[in-house]
Amino acid sequence: MTMTHHVPRSLLYCSALNPEQYAKSALTDVMVIDLEDGVPHGQKAKARACVEQFYRSRVQQRTALRINPLRDNEGLLDLLLVQSLKHRPEFIVMAMTEAAAEIEVVRANLCRDGESPKILVTVETPVCMRDIYEIAATADGLIFGSADYAASLGVPIGGWNNILHARGSIVAAASAAGIPAFDTAYFHLDDENGLMKECQDTLELGFSGKTAIHPRQIATINAVFTPSTTAYEQALAVVKAAQHSGDKITRLKNLMVGPPFVKQARKVIQRAQELGL
Repeated sequence: MTMTHHVPRSLLYCSALNPEQYAKSALTDVMVIDLEDGVPHGQKAKARACVEQFYRSRVQQRTALRINPLRDNEGLLDLLLVQSLKHRPEFIVMAMTEAAAEIEVVRANLCRDGESPKILVTVETPVCMRDIYEIAATADGLIFGSADYAASLGVPIGGWNNILHARGSIVAAASAAGIPAFDTAYFHLDDENGLMKECQDTLELGFSGKTAIHPRQIATINAVFTPSTTAYEQALAVVKAAQHSGDKITRLKNLMVGPPFVKQARKVIQRAQELGL
């Protein structure tokens, strides 16, 4: 399954037990149908039945399916479910991954006619962080699972400074592998200003998008992770100035423009064009 769409800005989680909510995928770039934390242990079979029913016909919206850890029998049953689907999600989200070999197992078992869903790995434990570069090199994207990560460290969930080191490591590993990184969800549902600030801060760190746990968070996430008209026009001006100078270091108003500035500007232009701006 070749991904022809742009890198998502928003990924909205929805319990697999609530198929009536899948339709809310129109609000988000990708709807993540969750078989893991969103489903109590005794209802996993029912959740898989909901997923099977949903994918019986071709799905028009972009979806991901979060499966249980492979070290759990439920994860193996999830894998068998995806193998059986005629129409499959664009992405598989792996939970509690601790080794690149787990990614290879999922990809090999889901390969069909030489293609498989894109695999997004949730970074949730210090063990995963230990091998983050190897894991990133094997995956198609990384998602920061901050709640489990913070709980593993024994620090408050939802903080910034106490897990900033993890955010930086995830972005660096994703960049080295040439894949996107998506930030963790913001857990304070009624704090719009806090959500916007965290989106802006994680954008500046290098994340491509952010996960969400409520539909009303999507508009803010998409807005922040879409280049503004001002940023796009500034990027065009930087590239134009560099071209006129023969790619030498030059001046654009009060900004000295050199190769790193041009490289960053080209990324802004590419992202804006991907999003149809």
